[in-house]
Amino acid sequence: MGVTTTNEVVRFSRIEFKRFKAFKNFSVSLRHFNILVGPNNAGKSTILTAFRILAAAMRRATARKAIPVTGPHGMVLGHPVDLSSISIGEENIYYNYDETNGAEVVFTLSNQNSMRLHFSESGGCVLIPNAHGSPATSPTAFRMQFNCP
Repeated sequence: MGVTTTNEVVRFSRIEFKRFKAFKNFSVSLRHFNILVGPNNAGKSTILTAFRILAAAMRRATARKAIPVTGPHGMVLGHPVDLSSISIGEENIYYNYDETNGAEVVFTLSNQNSMRLHFSESGGCVLIPNAHGSPATSPTAFRMQFNCP
């Protein structure tokens, strides 16, 4: 359950933001084709930034085994994300610049698996994959359960 074959391509179906950049609590449902439009400061770049961070995290997850990391509720298996290797403004990751509470972005896939980017109060970021409750601990398992190019 929760494992897709390598031939079955899943898509992103939903993104939830909690205390991330300009979004205190925001979600967006995605379809097969999406266009981001809106006035300045509406959050278009924030959504793209989340995808850029996720892309870097997924590159690591497809290359290395999951390790114990600190998630929102304690230790879990996941992947540390080096934000300094991504061209983003790290100083404004947290809603209203408030680093006392962590931030999160959860990407839900069409197969109901999810990937959580957790930004801790200490400034670190980790990717926590969830395949219907089971972790994807190896690169092979991650590729099979999160086949979303």
